[in-house]
Amino acid sequence: MSNRFDNKRLFFLLSGLVVILILTVIIKIPKEKATFKSNFADFDTAAVTRIILNNRISDGNLVEFNRNVGKWTVQQGKIVSATQEGAVENIFGEVLNIKPQSLAAIDKSRWTEFNLTDSLATRIKFLNGKGKILADIMIGKLDFKQAEKPVGGYSGNNVQVTSYVRIYNRNEVYAVDGLLQFSFNIKFEDWRDKTFVHSNKNDISSIRFIYPADSSYTLLKKDSIWYAGNRKADSSGVANYLNSLALMYGQGIKDGFKPVLNPAYQMLVEGNNLLKFSVKCYEGESADEYILNSSLNPDVYYSSKKNGIFNQLFKPQRNFVKK
Repeated sequence: MSNRFDNKRLFFLLSGLVVILILTVIIKIPKEKATFKSNFADFDTAAVTRIILNNRISDGNLVEFNRNVGKWTVQQGKIVSATQEGAVENIFGEVLNIKPQSLAAIDKSRWTEFNLTDSLATRIKFLNGKGKILADIMIGKLDFKQAEKPVGGYSGNNVQVTSYVRIYNRNEVYAVDGLLQFSFNIKFEDWRDKTFVHSNKNDISSIRFIYPADSSYTLLKKDSIWYAGNRKADSSGVANYLNSLALMYGQGIKDGFKPVLNPAYQMLVEGNNLLKFSVKCYEGESADEYILNSSLNPDVYYSSKKNGIFNQLFKPQRNFVKK
């Protein structure tokens, strides 16, 4: 009698566990599948006219990207600048390529664990011309761990990097591959176009150097021969200099600088295919500081020491004269 009762009770217990298991399969697993997103962000980049970035390195000072007549600018506070070439395209690429690998959490109680609260996360909003939010992304912490050893044994220095993300108005946290924080936790200055000089050396035919006192001269190409003033120039010296003008970046941006005096040094570059640009150089606050401005990026002033960009551009005539 006792054995029959125990068996009966065991039967009902096992039946109850089976029911719980079935309910779990029916309710929980579909719910988790429903919250898992194979494509994290999906929007038309052509519709985006504004991007608002709030990253930790900016300490609450928003970085905004705005598109006007097909050109992107970046702004922080009252400072507006052209964007570094490819910067916005890289933002689009990084966000649209986010592919969740797993669902890390489904409840906001774990946001702090993944640095996905408003105060800890990097937030990126994409808006269209009417102000509608097309995507609102939160990027949290990074996890680094040694990758598992392959079957053969040695795993080398392979490190698996995981980022955690969520959509702003959703609770779910997703694990994704990659260093997303490194792509967006960037200073405002590093989003800006720092192109100072760029040219095709084959197009340049004349460079006029305007210096103090009587040291000005012109580097001029006549019948395929270069002259520094009235003297024949050293072809290798000219070639090296023209190569340096192919692409040159500024470093220390001097926001707020407004010239009050005429430039102490100038160079005027002209050539074929409508090539024409100028560089102006002003004396800085110290004897070793110069403030430079290029007509190719006229809204930006750069600070340079004498042995920096200044020395690369403003060469004395003897630098080009055959010895």
